[in-house]
Amino acid sequence: MYKLERTLLERSLNTIWAFVICGVLLGGYSVQFLKHELPCPLCLLQRLSMIGVAMGPLLNLRFGIYPAHYAVSILSALFGGFVSLRQISLHICPGFSSFGEAVLGLELYTWALVVFACSIFVSAILLFLHTTSPQRIQKVQMNTFEKMAFWLVLFMTAANVATTLQECGLSACPG
Repeated sequence: MYKLERTLLERSLNTIWAFVICGVLLGGYSVQFLKHELPCPLCLLQRLSMIGVAMGPLLNLRFGIYPAHYAVSILSALFGGFVSLRQISLHICPGFSSFGEAVLGLELYTWALVVFACSIFVSAILLFLHTTSPQRIQKVQMNTFEKMAFWLVLFMTAANVATTLQECGLSACPG
């Protein structure tokens, strides 16, 4: 019984984690569309990294909980964190303007760094909770709440592709 409760806890935390990441992405989209602020290339990389972070929990929900799935989230969060630090370093000098409006006193790229750091922390906590791994990858039946998280992340990924194509186009080179 204890193992079943622990597995349900892990799956629930993975589902909540996916919803939180989607909430952050939706916040970015609300700034983009409501305030008409197009994301810069570094912001696009941060969004891509957040989608990568959300892939770890989704893989856990779909194929069972594996440490390698948390590694996907950790590596994505590390990359996103480095991109966030780069953007912070561009705007930290006195006299340089910030990009966009502050939310609760912090710029969006600073919040992104907080999200990435929290994602690494959540991955570590969930790895502590996880005690054993299944021997082979298997398809796991998802409940309605988990399916909602899965489809929301899929929708956010498609929206990111569409808006990035709209902003940047298919050509990497101008002209």
